[in-house]
Amino acid sequence: MDKKLKKIPMIKIGGLNNSNYLIELQNEKYVLRIPSNDTSNNFYSEHEILSLIKKYNISPEIAYHNKDNGILLSKYIDSTKFNLEFYNSNTFINNLVTTLKKIHCLECNNYFNPFNEIYNNIDFLNSVNFIFNHDINLLVTKLKDLEIKLCKKIHYGLCHNDLNTSNILSCNNIVYLIDFEFSGMGDIFFDLATISWFLKDEIQDELIKKYFGYFDIELKQKLKDYLYVVKLWNATWSYKKSIDSKSDYDYRLGGNMILDDLINY
Repeated sequence: MDKKLKKIPMIKIGGLNNSNYLIELQNEKYVLRIPSNDTSNNFYSEHEILSLIKKYNISPEIAYHNKDNGILLSKYIDSTKFNLEFYNSNTFINNLVTTLKKIHCLECNNYFNPFNEIYNNIDFLNSVNFIFNHDINLLVTKLKDLEIKLCKKIHYGLCHNDLNTSNILSCNNIVYLIDFEFSGMGDIFFDLATISWFLKDEIQDELIKKYFGYFDIELKQKLKDYLYVVKLWNATWSYKKSIDSKSDYDYRLGGNMILDDLINY
């Protein structure tokens, strides 16, 4: 399968951690995802999750997935172009919640602990003498306090764990999710907080209301607390990528921009 794909014309359509290409096979459009060589993602776990969600219309139809190297071929979906106005619309939030509640009700054998992930990232960065532009110890102290608080009550479910806009597609009032390399069981607020990163405050309230059927201050505070966790995870992940990435994207700058925001959070 991999050798055959090399002979088919491919149009690059973006990708940060992966390279994505639009291809046409037998008059059908597909997206070919080729992971970067420096990735350490668990594609065996992703394969399990793709099989699990297959019947729930959560992700585009999968034609091929290699659980050893992560190469994936899926049906192309002509998604609505995202902008802040669309992202902050009630229509998008309603459709997104419908999809999220489908996946959050499922169970898999993989687990994702964002706190451990962040601590491990920082340990690695310290081991290679990475120079932080911010007081990382201050940020970790805040994280440890949040970990104690947030682990007292967990809203447990199968989470995507990387819901940036490049992993969300919207077509005909249906929201689809792609790229499940980081997915696993955990607190669904990690997903909700990732979504909330670029939501207006009142739309964050709407997200809570649509998801839970009601709104209260406790849920809103948990969302805010998890947004700190999400941002610190993204920053430390970016720093790790900056060490040996061949991408033109400046991962270190991306991490610094996140921590500029978190240092006074």
